[in-house]
Amino acid sequence: MRAAAPATLLAAVLAAAGLVQAWDLGRRSPGIDFYQFWVVAQVIGRADVPSIYAEEAHPRLGAEFIRRSLTDEDSDRRRAAARVWQTLEPTATPLLYAAFRPFAGLTYERARLVFRALSLAALAAAVVVLARLMGHSATTALLMLALLTVAFRPVKTDVQVGNVNALQLAGIAAYLWLSSRRDESRAQAGAGALLAGLVLFKPNLLAAVAVLAASWAARGRRLKLARQAVGAIAGVVVALAVTAAVFGSLAAWREWLEFMSAFPPAKIPLRYGNVGLARLVYELADVHLTPWLAAVFLAAALVCVWMGRRASAADPEVGEPTRAALEDTAALGAGSFVYLLSSPLVWLHYLQLVLPAALLVLRDSRGRVLVAAALVAIAIDPVADLFQMYDLYQQAALTVAGVLTLFVLTLRELARPRP
Repeated sequence: MRAAAPATLLAAVLAAAGLVQAWDLGRRSPGIDFYQFWVVAQVIGRADVPSIYAEEAHPRLGAEFIRRSLTDEDSDRRRAAARVWQTLEPTATPLLYAAFRPFAGLTYERARLVFRALSLAALAAAVVVLARLMGHSATTALLMLALLTVAFRPVKTDVQVGNVNALQLAGIAAYLWLSSRRDESRAQAGAGALLAGLVLFKPNLLAAVAVLAASWAARGRRLKLARQAVGAIAGVVVALAVTAAVFGSLAAWREWLEFMSAFPPAKIPLRYGNVGLARLVYELADVHLTPWLAAVFLAAALVCVWMGRRASAADPEVGEPTRAALEDTAALGAGSFVYLLSSPLVWLHYLQLVLPAALLVLRDSRGRVLVAAALVAIAIDPVADLFQMYDLYQQAALTVAGVLTLFVLTLRELARPRP
């Protein structure tokens, strides 16, 4: 314990320095994603905006808020963000925009300040909670936080644009903590409700729901499956009620689906930061593989779930929290990789979704070198700076290789019985 204290203190100092650096990066960035969330939250329910997803309103609103950025407040960051969004593209779900409603009454600078603080606090809490759930020491958790804030481009990009990925990661950490309770615990219903809210907030966790449910069914944890299903139903009801209260009806969900079905992901090229495998294949070979990739990767995850089903019979302590956290993190991580490896649109900041699985597979000493190499590849900046690798296609290929490596390691965890 005496030897660990200096190491933990040093790790805490490094983590604090990383958070300060991330805070300064956010302070110097206009926050273009946050700007659009903030604008859309303000126009919800306005008489001249029947729907935030109506395309004819998007250039008009963009021009209006550019004009207002010149007079409402003295903010260079707001004016810089406004110039980017001459035409709005509100692709997020109604629940996400409803969550930003409290920011609508604040000036841009004040809202951005509050959101930056909230996001960095969420990131720090998420990393520490996930690391501790996986059985890592406090020193390891703090060192991981330091590395992410200093040298992990997905986190730095999220800070720059002001997206919600840190909040999503905190929600995932909270979900895994609740889900690690005993199968008969009432916390399982709360976990299910939170998971439903996370999916409706940002649907890139949809495949994770399928893998989680298959994992519980295969391992004989039917009580947990039932309790989380009931909680998920309640979570959907609450989320719909919130959006109905903010938007005045549930029509916004239909309008969002219609807008997204007509929104062409092909318009977001790799040079804008769209780094997914499906996008890389499309730009190199002009082939759309999204449905096939999704089917292949989801099937691989489900096969590994089936291979790991023996664990429920081999382990008498099936409800033990650490064991449950490991199983659920493997399932949720595998489902997240299905999205990251098949979606036609994967922004750099979405790659924070690899972190729960990365912390899981770091437990295995035999695979730590591979995990470290994969995280360095996804981080991009260390490799780009060391080898002068500035070709975007090379960077995207490196990132995809890192994600694929973590996916394979996660599948191994998913298939592994835990005696």
